[in-house]
Amino acid sequence: MRKPSRRYPFAAVILDMDGVMVDSEYQWLLAEKPFLRSLLGRWTIADHRKVVGLGVVDLYYHLVREYGLRLGREDFLDRCEALARVVYRRKVRLAPGLRVFLRDLHRRAVPSGLASSSPRTWVDMVLQRFRLRSLFRVVVTGDDAPGRTKPAPDLYLLAARRLKVRPQDCLAVEDSGFGVRAAKDAGMTCAGLRSGHNEEQDLSGADWEARGFRALSYGRLISRLKAA
Repeated sequence: MRKPSRRYPFAAVILDMDGVMVDSEYQWLLAEKPFLRSLLGRWTIADHRKVVGLGVVDLYYHLVREYGLRLGREDFLDRCEALARVVYRRKVRLAPGLRVFLRDLHRRAVPSGLASSSPRTWVDMVLQRFRLRSLFRVVVTGDDAPGRTKPAPDLYLLAARRLKVRPQDCLAVEDSGFGVRAAKDAGMTCAGLRSGHNEEQDLSGADWEARGFRALSYGRLISRLKAA
């Protein structure tokens, strides 16, 4: 198992995608309102906040259970896939400082992983559009743990296993309450990322909050850990 080195306090860094790497949570909020209102008759910001961080399959069952959605699962997933192509290929923007952060990890020989509840096709759209695939040693998606996406810890545990590191030696970066819970239940240190679009999310379960990737730079991270 890889251990933290003198050049970095963690053996690996594992990032969520939606709301962390790209502003997709905000873009989904804009796109899903008319979509879900057409299916459910209503959909508010309060409803949206309850599902941030859920995988699309878990979202479907949540809507069936809590809102009485009658649309079939495959039809629902097909419609979400069509929306996703618009959101990820045309709408989302890369988080400021993300590329610099990932390149610094690469320079320090710290492997980075991606652990997202989203389907593989959605993650691939982002990685291809922004040419990020080479910066990640491991990519784990909701397709790798069907029925066990966040807030379950499975995706993070799988990412750590594929990176050949112990979960307790990893730093996870999350933007939602569900994601923080998944990372902490996996035994990882978790930074709750504030992006400007997730102020309503309860990140109190994280080890600390960071406003943007600059707050996770090597120097600031070392200062924070020394002060802890």
